[in-house]
Amino acid sequence: MLVLSYEIGTILFYIHHVMTTTRSILRIMLLGFLVSMNACIPDLFVSEPEWVVVEAGDHEPLPKRKTGVLIEPSELSATVTFDSTCIYDIGSVDEQDWNKVIGLGFVGSKDQDLGAAPHQVDGVRVGWRWNPQRQRIDLGAYAYVEGKRIDFKIAEAKINEPTRLVIKIDYGRKLYQVLGGTPIPFTHDKKFAYKTGLYFGGSQPAPHRIRVKIVY
Repeated sequence: MLVLSYEIGTILFYIHHVMTTTRSILRIMLLGFLVSMNACIPDLFVSEPEWVVVEAGDHEPLPKRKTGVLIEPSELSATVTFDSTCIYDIGSVDEQDWNKVIGLGFVGSKDQDLGAAPHQVDGVRVGWRWNPQRQRIDLGAYAYVEGKRIDFKIAEAKINEPTRLVIKIDYGRKLYQVLGGTPIPFTHDKKFAYKTGLYFGGSQPAPHRIRVKIVY
């Protein structure tokens, strides 16, 4: 019985060790991800710091711009201006795809899925796209709740017109609210977040150089 107890104790010790090591590895990987998200060009090193550019053939600025890590953010807001480069034609098949401008991805769960970007598991962003019929920029909510996407149009913006964009996070009621639109329920308890930046797509990359002015 003593030998059996010793063997069980040894097994439990190794199980605990493996679980602790696994959690440590996950934490290190998560920390590395956050550091990479925070590793963007500071505005002071850019000639036009308020303007963010996605070059033709890319989905996002390289290196990233205007990202960073936040703890329990209750609101994210910026004044955004879409200039004439945001008028584009990528064909009718992908015309309804949302690009993204500002947003948050949430991290911090021990069960965080490392096979997907955190903002595509639990995240909320402002989507934008050129509307050729309206000759305006569509603005909408673009969120992921437990990996399931929720998106819908809320407002419009004119070309070259500064527009205030606001995302609110209510942790008590577990609701996102984008641009004052219909609240989106979420389920997570994550307090750490990172800012996501300008992204073109959808499936297609930028057809030409895209510029958006983002002032936090």
